[in-house]
Amino acid sequence: MKICLINNLYKPYNRGGAERVVEIVVEGLKKAGHEVVIISTQPTRVPSTPKGCSAPSVFNFYPWNIISYYNLNKLPIILRLPWHIVNIFNLQSYFRIKKILKAEQPHLVMTHNLMGVGFLTSLAIRKLKIKSIHTLHDIQLLHPSGLMFVNKEKKVNSFLAKIYQAINKKLFGSPEVVISPSKWLLEMHKQAGFFSNSKCVVLRNPMVKCHSREGGNLDNERDSRLRGNDMVFLYVGQIEKHKGVDLLLDAFSELKDKNSQLWIVGDGNNELGIRNHELGNIKMFGKKTPEEVKELMQTADCLVVPSLCYENCPTVILEAMSVDLPVIGSDIGGIPELLDNDLVFKAGNQQSLVNKMQWVIENKDKLQKINENKPKEGSVEKYVDKILSL
Repeated sequence: MKICLINNLYKPYNRGGAERVVEIVVEGLKKAGHEVVIISTQPTRVPSTPKGCSAPSVFNFYPWNIISYYNLNKLPIILRLPWHIVNIFNLQSYFRIKKILKAEQPHLVMTHNLMGVGFLTSLAIRKLKIKSIHTLHDIQLLHPSGLMFVNKEKKVNSFLAKIYQAINKKLFGSPEVVISPSKWLLEMHKQAGFFSNSKCVVLRNPMVKCHSREGGNLDNERDSRLRGNDMVFLYVGQIEKHKGVDLLLDAFSELKDKNSQLWIVGDGNNELGIRNHELGNIKMFGKKTPEEVKELMQTADCLVVPSLCYENCPTVILEAMSVDLPVIGSDIGGIPELLDNDLVFKAGNQQSLVNKMQWVIENKDKLQKINENKPKEGSVEKYVDKILSL
């Protein structure tokens, strides 16, 4: 089967969890013997896709707008409203995607994040009468920021947000199938009136099972390491305030056990401020490749996801589970659906996070049992079989 995936970013421009999911799905489809075509955007007008590129075929293009989605965070706030208006009604993007789909003639189109690609994409797919599956990753159809923060939940119910949603419902329509990795995100869209005629399925994102670097057993390695005195907490993600990194640093400083370590992996606008905290037991690693991140996960004792924004199904949690790494996470969005109740803390509450981290330090022997609740059905092979049977 020939399958086209459309996402706003794809390697080498990938930088977040949604792009990682798309990459994993592409590899899974190829492994299952399907022909894969990818449509995505690029940060400049200069063509970046080499001629005769090897499969899967990648069609990168620059949608006409004030600035590319890749560089949207550099755009002054005053210009973001016109940017989003163009994104919704981007005719250049509509005709470009329609032309590619006509030429490639895929049997199925799988859309992911369309912010920056243009929300007329769904209309182009419907006009060509191609079966489509849309996967939700955030609330970008409900609010142009794609983000909702703790204590600011009412933003999606504002007058302007309702107008934005009404336009998107009309243009986006109801794809044949809508996949949401969390019940929370699907309910958010249903309550807003989206996808009334779609088959809606809750299906966790796929994860790649990781094996020991030495070919040994990860459970045995972790059990052996946890018998030591030092606890290594790990943070992996963007160094931004809405990710809760400042909250994590403050909580870490309050721990009774001063032998614990905090490793921070990632980059972002708040990186310089975080580096000022770098001491003997706080280490900054900067941005790492997925392979390097998994090596660090095999070495750490507990991942912390202190997000202040509502997350759907954080890829970093699934990656941690793939190496049997316990996870402490905020109690918002789809995060609690993935974690054991003992490791969920009240979002934005420093003392609540301190208590959970302290509990982990004092209950090392119980951490192995925590992983019994990790998703068992999330292999790439099972995920691909599931979505193609919908």
